[in-house]
Amino acid sequence: MFLSKIWFILVGLLAGVAVTAAFVAPRPADRHIEQLEGQRMDRAQYAAEQMLKNDARRWIDYVAKLGIDGKVIDALDAATRGTSELRPLHDSLRNRLRELVPDRQSIGVESIIAVDGKGRVVARVGDDEGEFGESLAGAEVVADALRGYFSDDVWGANNRLRRIGAAPVLAKSHDRIVGVLVVAVETGKRLAEMWKRNLGVEVAIVLRKTVLSSTLPEALLTQLPEVIHEHAAEIASHKRTRALPLYMGNERLLTVAAAFAGEASEQRAYYVLMTKKSPESDPWALLSSTSSDDLKWGKFPWLPLGGGILGIIAIGLILQRREVDGPLRRLRNEVHHMAKQELQKIDDTKYGGKLGGIARDINATVEHFTHAPMPKSETAKKDISAILDPKAASADGKSFDVSQAAQPKPAVLAPAAMAASLFGTPKAAPGLGGGPPPPPLSIPQLSPVPFTVPAPSLAPLAPTPPPPPAGGAQPPVLPPPVGRRGNRAGPSELDAEDHAHFRQVFAAYVDLRQKCGESIAGLSLDRFAAKLQSNREQLVAKHGCRTARFTVYEKDGKAAIRAAPVKD
Repeated sequence: MFLSKIWFILVGLLAGVAVTAAFVAPRPADRHIEQLEGQRMDRAQYAAEQMLKNDARRWIDYVAKLGIDGKVIDALDAATRGTSELRPLHDSLRNRLRELVPDRQSIGVESIIAVDGKGRVVARVGDDEGEFGESLAGAEVVADALRGYFSDDVWGANNRLRRIGAAPVLAKSHDRIVGVLVVAVETGKRLAEMWKRNLGVEVAIVLRKTVLSSTLPEALLTQLPEVIHEHAAEIASHKRTRALPLYMGNERLLTVAAAFAGEASEQRAYYVLMTKKSPESDPWALLSSTSSDDLKWGKFPWLPLGGGILGIIAIGLILQRREVDGPLRRLRNEVHHMAKQELQKIDDTKYGGKLGGIARDINATVEHFTHAPMPKSETAKKDISAILDPKAASADGKSFDVSQAAQPKPAVLAPAAMAASLFGTPKAAPGLGGGPPPPPLSIPQLSPVPFTVPAPSLAPLAPTPPPPPAGGAQPPVLPPPVGRRGNRAGPSELDAEDHAHFRQVFAAYVDLRQKCGESIAGLSLDRFAAKLQSNREQLVAKHGCRTARFTVYEKDGKAAIRAAPVKD
C-alpha cells in the first residue's frame, strides 16, 4: 500500500498548496491594487492643487477686470483722498458692483469687497452689505494687493471656508494705487461637486473637526476628522498624507488629505479626496463576485479541470485496487481453502504491509492450535465409574465396582475357564469336521499397569472344557467382543489393535480386583468392551483425537480404570 499512500499524500499536498494559494494569492494582489489606487489618489491630489491655483488665478483676473471700471476707480480714489463722505461713496460703489456682477450667486461669488488705499472697507456686495468703514489692512492678501501684488488666500471662520482673490485698483493716471477689490468665493458643496466631476473621486472639505461639505453622506464620515487630526504632522511636513484606509460602514475608502494654502492652514482647513477601495479579494469575496460570464466554456477551463480531477481519481482507484483490494481478495481465497483443508499454510511472502502481517498471524494461529498439546479432558481425570455405569458409582463419584452392575452373580471362574471365556470357544470351520481339541490355553500372570501385552491371535480356538472349580462355582460366560458402535459383534468387526487392547484392559482389571480382594462376579467382557468403546467414541468426538487408551491402576485399595485421549 506504499504507492497508494504516496499518491494520497501527493494529492493532499496538492490540495493544500491550492488552498494556500487561494487564500494567500489575493493578498499580494490587494497590496498591488492598493498601491495603484494610492498612486491614482496622489495624481488626483496633485490635480486638485493645480485646480486650486488655476481657480485662484481665474478669480484674481475676474476681480482685476472689475478694478478697471471708471466709477469704481473714481469712488476708491475719492475715498482714499478723503474728499467725500464714505456713506455716499458706499451706496454708489455698492450699486455699481451689483451692476457689474449681476449673477453673483450663480457663479459662486459670496461677496465682493471694495477697499480704499488706506485699507478701509468702502462698500460690500453679498455678505454684510450694510457694513463699511472697518480696516482690512492687516489681512495679508489685502496688504499684498496694496503693494501692487495679485494674491489669493483661503479664510476659515464661523464654520465657513472661503477662497479669497485680491487685485489692486490703479488710478486713471496709473501712477498710484487707489484701492483693492477682494472677491470671496464659496468653498463648499460647489467646489466638491466640481472636483468630483473633474477628478473622478469623492471629495470632502473639513474645517477643524467638522466636515463642512462632502459628496458622500456626511453622517458616514464621522471618523474622517479624527483620522486627519492623527496625521496632522504628516500633512504639515509633506503637504499631504499618503493613501490612508478609511472604513465607512461596510465599505472601505482610500483617502488622501491636504491642507488649504494660506490662512486656512492655520485654521486646520483640509480637503480630502476619497475613492472606494475594491473589495478584499479573499476566496469567498471572489466567489461571491463571480458572474455567469466568468464560467462560460471559452473563459473557464472546464475540460482541463474535469480531466485532471478524473485522472487523480482514476490513479487513486487503480493503486487502491492493485495494493489493497486485489491482495485482500487473494488472502480471503487462501483462508477459504485452509478452511476446506485444501491448503495447509498461507504463502505470506506474497503479501506486503499490513496484509502480510495478517497472513503471518493466521499462519501462527493455525500452527499453534495444530501443534499445541491437547488439554486434559474431564473424562481422563475420572476413572471407569463414569464410563461403565454412573448409577453404580460409589458415593465419592470416583471409583466403580463392576460386580455391582451385573445380576445375577455367577460363581467365580477358575483361571482356565476364564481364559476360555476371554478368547471364546470357536466353532470348527465348515467342511473340516471336528478334530481333536487343542491343548488348554493358560493365562499368564498380569503385571500392574501400565503394561503391554502382545495382541492375541484372533484365530478360532478349540474349546477346552475346564475342570469345575472347588465349591461348585461356575465360570462367567464371555460373549463375543463389541464392535466400534457398541453393537454386539464378533471379533472380526474390531481391528486387531482394539481387540487386543480391550482384552488386555479387561484381563488386567480382573487380575487387579482379585489381588485387591474384590469380587469379580458379574464381570462381562461384552458389557466391559461396550463401555470402553462408547467412552472412546465420546472422547474422539469431544477432543478430535485419533483414539483413546485405557489403563488399570489401584486407587484406595481398589481397582480403577482411567481413559486418556491419544492425538498422534
